[in-house]
Amino acid sequence: MRYLATVFLGLFLLIGCGQQQREQPAAPAEPPLPEGRLAVEEPVVYAAAAGDSAIVSLRIANGTAEADTLVGAEAPAVTRNVALREVVGDTVQTTLPATSIVIPARSRVAVQLVLRDLQQALEPGQVVLVDLSLARQGRLRVRVPVREAAAPTE
Repeated sequence: MRYLATVFLGLFLLIGCGQQQREQPAAPAEPPLPEGRLAVEEPVVYAAAAGDSAIVSLRIANGTAEADTLVGAEAPAVTRNVALREVVGDTVQTTLPATSIVIPARSRVAVQLVLRDLQQALEPGQVVLVDLSLARQGRLRVRVPVREAAAPTE
């Protein structure tokens, strides 16, 4: 009898665990692309001292039927030197220096802008105006919020 109870308990636990795994929610889906236009998503830059560099992270969503190319960026209120970096890789991401970044039709591309030799400190709560230069669309102004820098890990 004890053996039978143990077998039923084991089966019950296995069945329960199997159902629990099937009920886990799926990863959230990407939001739809902006219809017929380019849009900048999730722009952010972290606080940095004057003279340092800061990295603006953002995604460019292209909801048009044609590719466009990011050919430059400016942030004249905080620096005269902005470098483009393309984010590559799915699971493990890295960045590569770029002189231009293609944004294919109906897709999203992750981009980093390196603001070098800041003329002023970037403080949490501020907003940095960044002008993106695109080959087809022209200038696209982006309001980038400054967030508190992450604490270093040990």
